[in-house]
Amino acid sequence: MRFLLILASLALLAATAVDPALGDAQGYGVYRAHPEALQWHAVLLHSAWALFVPGLLALLSPIRARGAVLARVAWFAVVIGLTTFSALMAADLWVLALEQQLPDDAVRRADEAFQSLAWAQWGWQVPGLAGWALALVLTPIAAARARVIDWWTAGAALLGTALYFLFAISALPLSLLGPAVMLAAYTAAAFRMSRPGDGPDVFGRFVDRCGRAGLVAAPLLFAAGLATVPGFSPGLDGSLSHPAQAQASALLLHLSWIAFIPAVLHLTRTPSRWPRIIGAVTALALINFSALMVGGYTTIAAATALDRPTAERVDAALGDYAPFTLGWVLPGMALTFLGLIATAVAAAVTRRARWWTQVLTAAAVAAFLILGVGPLSLLSPALFLAALAPLARTARPAPPPDAVPSKPAVAAEQH
Repeated sequence: MRFLLILASLALLAATAVDPALGDAQGYGVYRAHPEALQWHAVLLHSAWALFVPGLLALLSPIRARGAVLARVAWFAVVIGLTTFSALMAADLWVLALEQQLPDDAVRRADEAFQSLAWAQWGWQVPGLAGWALALVLTPIAAARARVIDWWTAGAALLGTALYFLFAISALPLSLLGPAVMLAAYTAAAFRMSRPGDGPDVFGRFVDRCGRAGLVAAPLLFAAGLATVPGFSPGLDGSLSHPAQAQASALLLHLSWIAFIPAVLHLTRTPSRWPRIIGAVTALALINFSALMVGGYTTIAAATALDRPTAERVDAALGDYAPFTLGWVLPGMALTFLGLIATAVAAAVTRRARWWTQVLTAAAVAAFLILGVGPLSLLSPALFLAALAPLARTARPAPPPDAVPSKPAVAAEQH
């Protein structure tokens, strides 16, 4: 998964290159003038941060005792903060849909209504922005302190991050400077990561505990999110009648899909390659799918600031954006459910779970897809809980393979 750092940096570079809102091109109306560029920018930028999640986790994975404290903070920042931040890129597509339907003053009202939603601020924006910054800063520092990478590589990653923070919306080519330095730094990190050091695997035990906690927390959060949908109806009527409850439900569902990420990575952490690939693909799908929960907030904001027909028209316009639908929505939904089943199958094949785990997981997915949102929909998280909760006590990860050759081996290969 460490090579995802290279793909993430490339996606960030491409997203910045096609950004229509750089330099003096700021304010409402810019997206309306460059709809195709904005669509690709939003999808590529989301993809970049989504790819950074498993990539940065791979950079943290060889850490043992040295650097374990920083690694713990970075782990939470990556899994919760960076995943949440990636979801906010969907708001750019929503603003585009607004601009294509409405004049600038109406777009401003709707955007300000979204920004003022308390659940959006404290459930998404604050943890997303804070986690994004901490993940990009603390991860290379923790990896360098643990001697997973050298300080020169970590310093280059931090320099690229600082340049991106400073010049992300500057005019080209200055805005490309940060992503270009990050690409060079994380390419070096992907190829120069050393073997885990000696000593007790303090950080590995922490990741193990988080993975086992996710096996229980994910179904419970899923159940809470479904149970708090106003009137057990996903329609706009319930959201407008109980806006705070609808926002809480969307956040709980978002957190449930996030909690599935460490659970999936826990079950697929084996020396075998295919389970690890299944885990990485499923984690990326979960990040994509969890991001879609922000749509509940944008719909409420549009209906509150404008009117219901306009909100519905804007939602319909979002579905017409091919990069969003084909590159984000459909892969996120399809690969999430297929990936959860594949994860259960991989756990059974590697004898870390019993045969009934995959049967119950498949039944949970089928129940959610067939029953939708309603009182009976709680059957799905109940089946997930029955399938995964016992593994929190019994499924221990096999020792992962060494990520890369040791330093002497690398040196021998270079000569």
